[in-house]
Amino acid sequence: MDCDYIINPVKMGGLVKEVYEDKVKVHLHGRLGVITVPKHLIISDETLAIGHEMEFYFSYIQVVEDPYDYDCSDMKTDHEITPCLLGGKITQVNDTAIEVAIMNNLGTIGVPRRWVFTPVTMKEGQNVEFYFSCLKVIGKRDIPAKSI
Repeated sequence: MDCDYIINPVKMGGLVKEVYEDKVKVHLHGRLGVITVPKHLIISDETLAIGHEMEFYFSYIQVVEDPYDYDCSDMKTDHEITPCLLGGKITQVNDTAIEVAIMNNLGTIGVPRRWVFTPVTMKEGQNVEFYFSCLKVIGKRDIPAKSI
């Protein structure tokens, strides 16, 4: 069965749940997943903190047999957020979700299985592609971290 899908980036949001020395964990609004990225992918004029509201582009994920030679050169914080087609590998699959390691050590994405287009059974090590962008701080919510 041949399945052709078009994955389109959409602007999404999330809240910073954890801040580490070199990376940030963001919980997507609507319990849609968790993204962990290096701090150098965050556009912000202030020190990152739990509760910061983020916006970014993201798409569904598609399993691909023959991955492109993806170019992440537009993943820069010196301009407005711009979607970029990236590759990655599935690192974990369970009954409800998958985790993907983004190419070039740009972080990880954990999303529900329904976010993945594939005509084959998902398994660890498969190549995937999706749109993603840098993340931009757009505000801060004053709520306890355990509520995020």
